[in-house]
Amino acid sequence: MALQDDFIQLDRWLKKHQALWQFDSFAQLAIPWEGAYPELAQYLQRVDFTQLDNVDFYHAVYLMEPSLITPLDWQDNQRLNAPQKSIPSRRVPSYFSTGIKGRKWAQIDAFVRQTPLAKNYLEWCAGKGHLGKLLAYQSGHPVHSIEWQKTLCEAGVKESQRLQLEQKFSQVDVLKDAGVDALSNTDCVVALHACGDLHRRLLKQATAAKVGQLCLSPCCYHLTSDAVYQPLSQLATSSLLSLRKADLKLAVKEVATAGEREKRLRKLELTYRLGFDLWQREVRCKDEYLPLPSVQKSLLTQGFDRFCEWAADQKGLSEALTQTPIADFENGGEQRYQEVQKIEAISQLFRPALEYWLILDRALFLEEQGYQVEIGRFCNKELTPRNWFIRAQKDTPECI
Repeated sequence: MALQDDFIQLDRWLKKHQALWQFDSFAQLAIPWEGAYPELAQYLQRVDFTQLDNVDFYHAVYLMEPSLITPLDWQDNQRLNAPQKSIPSRRVPSYFSTGIKGRKWAQIDAFVRQTPLAKNYLEWCAGKGHLGKLLAYQSGHPVHSIEWQKTLCEAGVKESQRLQLEQKFSQVDVLKDAGVDALSNTDCVVALHACGDLHRRLLKQATAAKVGQLCLSPCCYHLTSDAVYQPLSQLATSSLLSLRKADLKLAVKEVATAGEREKRLRKLELTYRLGFDLWQREVRCKDEYLPLPSVQKSLLTQGFDRFCEWAADQKGLSEALTQTPIADFENGGEQRYQEVQKIEAISQLFRPALEYWLILDRALFLEEQGYQVEIGRFCNKELTPRNWFIRAQKDTPECI
């Protein structure tokens, strides 16, 4: 009942404050929830942009709106207990991590430490099988890695042969339900950062196949074919929330591990996009946001004018550049960037809650299918912000 109680409390809290997080940052020039929270809106208008990361900023927010304080204590670093039958921890030769970035290898190592010992494993959406090779080495038991990209499978096979591991690969498209046979022949299925529909298919197919154990860390909930979120559990189906892809993006909108260059380019891109948005509203005489496709990061280094030339070409507005010069809108883009950061500083209060809501939906689904479920953090967020882990067991596994 603990997971159900958490979900109900969280669902009500998110619904109550829905106006503060369910909106499109770029769509409106004014604060979208100003009418519902006038005191908070006035505070945002006068607060200095550079103070948004300051503890005093959120302290002031909570003084004005005490109900924004989450009703649960789940935001602490909730850690999993070690599984009853743990995988033996052996010293791993340094050459095992060749070609893998240090932070990624640390994530894999932390994930394996939370994976129970099983007779065999199925690695879902394996890529080159880095997780599988560490599982095979540490457990001493066979791993079947499935991946839809042929080149990644081939690279994984070469690596497993080089390391003399009991790890095989199959080219499988799990989105076409081609992983069902593999699921019916495994004791434990694992998935580290399987995105959107990939881990949703895993949950549905693994429970249908009555796989004994599941260990997964979900990621990128917005990578789904559904325009509106389709809950997995019966309890989430009764929720009053209707989550769009934009809301699912908010759930993972945390860049704790981003480097300075990545942060700088992101700020530059947002500034340019917002400046172009002001320009296109004027030349089109329409007060609405005009979405742009993804842009090559190299274009950002060529300046605001060049970015807007590209953007105008994408939207068939190139001729308007001669009539309404673009340069005048760069300062406006910088101002709007600061305004957007302010309202997103408020919506970020709900980011962890949305992610936990989604984790609970998956955990409750597994409970409804007859699994004993544990959730927690498998590593610190400095390694990865996506550090939630779901471990589920159908029945007491056979002795190994």
